[in-house]
Amino acid sequence: MKNEDFMTLGEKIYKLRTQKGLSQEMLGLQLGVSRQSVSKWETDQSVPDLEKIVALSELFAVSTDYLLKQGVLSPQENQGIPAESTAGNCHGRFETASVHYEYKSKRSFRGLPLVHINLGTGFYRAKGVIAIGNLAGGVVAVGLLSAGIVSVGVLTAGLLLALGTVAAGFISFGSFAVGCIAFGAITVGIFCMGAVNFGEFCFGALSYGRQIAVGDEAYGRIALGFSHAAGEVYEEVSKTRQFDYAAIERIIDENVSAHWFPFREWAKAVLHMMK
Repeated sequence: MKNEDFMTLGEKIYKLRTQKGLSQEMLGLQLGVSRQSVSKWETDQSVPDLEKIVALSELFAVSTDYLLKQGVLSPQENQGIPAESTAGNCHGRFETASVHYEYKSKRSFRGLPLVHINLGTGFYRAKGVIAIGNLAGGVVAVGLLSAGIVSVGVLTAGLLLALGTVAAGFISFGSFAVGCIAFGAITVGIFCMGAVNFGEFCFGALSYGRQIAVGDEAYGRIALGFSHAAGEVYEEVSKTRQFDYAAIERIIDENVSAHWFPFREWAKAVLHMMK
């Protein structure tokens, strides 16, 4: 490799890329360009535009002056530290290198990239039609913290569907789930199925359903329990789970308002499945 003072921009890009262990294709993905573009940069057949120069400086943690000017040393060279890892030096500082990957598609929809991936050791935000990141927002969002029409992650909020440890959405699945329709360990919603449920129509181990509650312990207007039931209109306990389903359906039709349709019909369908 040439002395640092006489290296071209292309040679510097090549040096930094190989030190980081990236292929030309991988670097191109992170910058939103083709492998051929990276190859032309490295052979000095073309020069990156200003936006890509800035992106390269951020990615490789060097100054734009280092990339564009001769005689400017890289941070490693300036400190007398070899560009390679110092992990083998017992006197060196053991630091975990920052890991970051970002891809943003060139195509967009209403100002949002169709795909935006932004991941790393830190809180990197992704925003796109399809967004994947530590913090993600989009039509489809996947991340530790995510919000979208369809959302998947640890803490999630989905307008239509949410899947996560803690999930909130029209339909939600999670250890703790809140939604119009909720499934999980602890659920809150209109139609709930889980271990502990609070809502209007609830099915699970412990169910508090204002309209219908079915579970090992059930509390509601209409309560069906396998160990205990407490109901305002009707209650029944059956350790064998052999309820009088025909009678219960009539009671539901007579006591649950039609404005709860279709939840009322879904509850009856679940009861049919329990026969």
